Amino acid sequence: MASAPAVAPQTSGTSGFAPQAVGASQGAPTQFTPAFQRFVDAGPSMPAPGAVQYPQVAPQAVHTWALPTTTKKLPVFEAVVVGAGLALMLVGMYSYLAASGPFIGLFLAIVCLVPLCIIILFLQFVDRFEPEPWWTKIAAFLWGGGVAIFFAGLSNALGGAFVAGATGDASIGEASAAVVFAPIGEELLKALAVVVIVFARRNQISSPLDGLVYAGFSAAGFLVVEDFEYFLKALADGVFAHIFFIRVFMGVFGHVMYTTCTGWAIGWAVTRARSAAAGIGAVFFGYFIAVSLHGLWNSMGYIAGSTEGYYILYAVLQVPIFVCWLIFVGLAIRRERRDTAAGLIPYVHQGWVLASEVQMVCDPAMRRNALTWISGGGPAAKRSLKNFMYALASLGLDQVVMNVRGPEPGRIQSTRETLQQATEERRRFLGFMGMG
Repeated sequence: MASAPAVAPQTSGTSGFAPQAVGASQGAPTQFTPAFQRFVDAGPSMPAPGAVQYPQVAPQAVHTWALPTTTKKLPVFEAVVVGAGLALMLVGMYSYLAASGPFIGLFLAIVCLVPLCIIILFLQFVDRFEPEPWWTKIAAFLWGGGVAIFFAGLSNALGGAFVAGATGDASIGEASAAVVFAPIGEELLKALAVVVIVFARRNQISSPLDGLVYAGFSAAGFLVVEDFEYFLKALADGVFAHIFFIRVFMGVFGHVMYTTCTGWAIGWAVTRARSAAAGIGAVFFGYFIAVSLHGLWNSMGYIAGSTEGYYILYAVLQVPIFVCWLIFVGLAIRRERRDTAAGLIPYVHQGWVLASEVQMVCDPAMRRNALTWISGGGPAAKRSLKNFMYALASLGLDQVVMNVRGPEPGRIQSTRETLQQATEERRRFLGFMGMG
């Protein structure tokens, strides 16, 4: 990289620049476009580049800075959760697999892939700017499909049996299990995946969206196992098509929508809350929303009284709720991009990062433009550019976390390593494009 970009020293924002494709013949631009400047100015104000969490001013010959060898660490936490999740998933599904037989079991497994693929593709889209590690997402998925659903089944049964015994009416016990105990227990158990990840992988959580993504994967695991059970019972009752339509076309995002409310709140509490009271309050509020939405969905069958009434309630209640949730997720993505840009501004001032690179990471249009351009260098060049953008996104978000919660030694060290990775990836993809 060349010398430090000519950007006035300030705590947030830079001057505008004319948009250029990365690698254009004019050289790397050093200023933001006016529209992106306004986007950045709306973000949080960051400390001056001399703050303890930032490195020193970049050297002139930063493009020759070699990445030191690091020792790879085994994902012990993820391996433990994956193993426990798989074991409990098999225990929970054994009776259903035994009852269905191999052919029906295979058919239902394939059918369950339909809603699962929809959910995973959506979560990957949400997680595309600063993706979380796959091993940790798999651990969250198997927590939901193993740990959460196993203990949720027990709590639902115990709660329903308690109410049935207290009232002497089995139907009341069944309704209370579905409308009260299931939302309370299931949403708690699914969201615990995010809590466990926060304790085990604290430095990986850098934004509320990270909590949302992990919660979504936990809910996806829960969903696929629950779908298998519902579809098997529906086949036996001769209502498979009806149940498939409700669970896949009407309620495929249900579990994900509920649990991500709590997951986002947990992510906000550990990355953006300025006090423990605010964080705890946000988590309880998110959990309350999750339980309420889940309970509302489960109660619709009891409230509607008929199939026609059910569909009317769905249109009146569930469709607006789903639209609001999609808007919320979209705003969360936008806020993460804005925070990333704000966190990278001091790196621009110090000469580690160019203004155009910040915009390439945080502006979807320039990101697509950059990926189109790098395709000419082959798969290795494209992979290197993506790694570079991911590293910058992580740097920016980590700085926003430390700006709110104070410098954290572990996170500071992580940013040093990520900055080295970004420097090396830049050198690599520019070399592939003949610009090194």
